Amino acid sequence: MYYSPEVLEEVMLRNDIIGVIGEYVPLKKKGSSYFGLCPFHNENTPSFSVNADKQLYYCFGCGAAGNVISFIMQIENYNFVEAVEKLADRAGIQLPKAEFSPEDAKKEKLKERLFELHNAAGRFFYKTLHSLQGREALEYINKRMISQSIQTKFGIGFSPNSRDELFKHLSQKGFSVDEMLKSGLIIENKYKNGYHDRFYNRIMFPIFDVRGRCIAFGGRIIQKGEPKYLNSPETIIFNKKRNLYGINFAKAERKKEIIIVEGYMDMITIYQAGFKNVVASLGTAFSKEHAMLLKKYASDVILVFDSDEAGEKAALRAIPILVDGGLKVKVLQVPNGKDPDEYIKQNGSKEFGKLVLNAVGYMDFKINCAKKLYNLNDMERKMDFTKEAANMISELSSPVERELYAQKVSEQTGVSQKAVEEEVLNIYKKQNMDFKKESEKKRIRNYSQVNNIEKLSNTKGAFEAQKELIYLCASKSEICTRVMEILKPEELRNDVFSQILSYVYNCVIEGKRPEPSEAVNIFTEPDKQKIAANIFVLNTKFEDMGSIVKAVNEEIKIIKKANIDYITSNASTIEEVQEALNLKKQIENFEFKL
Repeated sequence: MYYSPEVLEEVMLRNDIIGVIGEYVPLKKKGSSYFGLCPFHNENTPSFSVNADKQLYYCFGCGAAGNVISFIMQIENYNFVEAVEKLADRAGIQLPKAEFSPEDAKKEKLKERLFELHNAAGRFFYKTLHSLQGREALEYINKRMISQSIQTKFGIGFSPNSRDELFKHLSQKGFSVDEMLKSGLIIENKYKNGYHDRFYNRIMFPIFDVRGRCIAFGGRIIQKGEPKYLNSPETIIFNKKRNLYGINFAKAERKKEIIIVEGYMDMITIYQAGFKNVVASLGTAFSKEHAMLLKKYASDVILVFDSDEAGEKAALRAIPILVDGGLKVKVLQVPNGKDPDEYIKQNGSKEFGKLVLNAVGYMDFKINCAKKLYNLNDMERKMDFTKEAANMISELSSPVERELYAQKVSEQTGVSQKAVEEEVLNIYKKQNMDFKKESEKKRIRNYSQVNNIEKLSNTKGAFEAQKELIYLCASKSEICTRVMEILKPEELRNDVFSQILSYVYNCVIEGKRPEPSEAVNIFTEPDKQKIAANIFVLNTKFEDMGSIVKAVNEEIKIIKKANIDYITSNASTIEEVQEALNLKKQIENFEFKL
């Protein structure tokens, strides 16, 4: 799915990157660029730069890079088309209907079929729950005090205790075996001579995306057996890291705060109790994608995990991810080891509401968890706890917050507040120094690291040589004109590089200046956009044209040799190997001249 280059150019012209990013990140001008705190990782010293001339952003800390469309994709967790549409809407641009490449059209058709298939499966499960086969499951749900209206709203169903009833049903509805396999709801049997249902004898919870489309299912067993919960596998329409159970309902509430719980039943019970801004994780650890998804719809989150050791560990793992995602985090621990579902049933929604209001800040929670591990009556252990608490407090960027928490630790331990503050400040300064050093290392690595998308041959410097050569061709038309006669884009064994070199060649042929932001738009995948942007933030300095010619000469040799190594490794005859060796000898005597 794509828009024409002309449409994309208009969208970017009307959405200056400084203005767009400035709506998300406070920027301050330094020289020819603007700097701010990176929104994609937690930092205290600005390492996120935005270049108005190139219309590109780059983070020297985490390596995030791209143009204004890439930024919206990354910050809003949008795909390419959604980001273009958002920017067009921002600028008041009426977009034409997006076109499909043959490959994208096939992909979109499969997606639509899978949405239809999941809807059909959801209706089947719901109908089965209210049939004789689902009697036991329905009794269990009713015993859990889930009202009929909530059962209907969430589409709760039941997969029968049979291995192929859903398969037969979907076949009758006209879905192909290939579509059923790609949905993950049907599996080929171990003998490779038939198919069976993934879910059977389970209460079924449809999983919806933010648009309310059914994209997967979670199944809970009602008798003995493992696993207790089973989710659909990842598919073309379902990614566990990018979805949360109930996000479609929480989004509709438009509240600044979202409650996060662990399981389906906890989420449904809390929703039924009147707290409709609630979501549940999908049996996987929290990821930065989850944080970005939540950030789109809320500024604050409350973690409600079980108050046992496992629940505490889960909360401690989730906290840094959510904080790094720019969310304000609080933690609610249900008293007496109960889960939210059990607590609400015993105490009612009003009492649970009090717990929500009294949720503690994440730093209080972390310090309290650490405190349980130390005997503060022992001097040495008290000192260890104070140092660990100081280390936690040093993560806070606000001096006011650091002072307040230092005061709390002082009260808990009897250590003077001044001593705690000094410990915090020393750690804070050291962390800043370490961050700057690590940022510089990452910045250097980003220029020399071979990307995982498409491995180049192991020829030393091939990756870097291709980047710099493209940069020089884009910067100097006279260099590019000569390089075009010598080097074909396909000789660059990295798909991103070869496509950008083709773009640069075409611009020079047409007498146009290659635009970095346009080069990034060749790609719709964020990882490829990042590679493209990295080429144009290179800014290599040369003393004169003579030094540029020398650099190009060496770069062409490296690229040619790497290409020949690739050909040699893939040769199928002695003749092909010999031809490659002859080409390699010719390159030894090659000299680039203008």
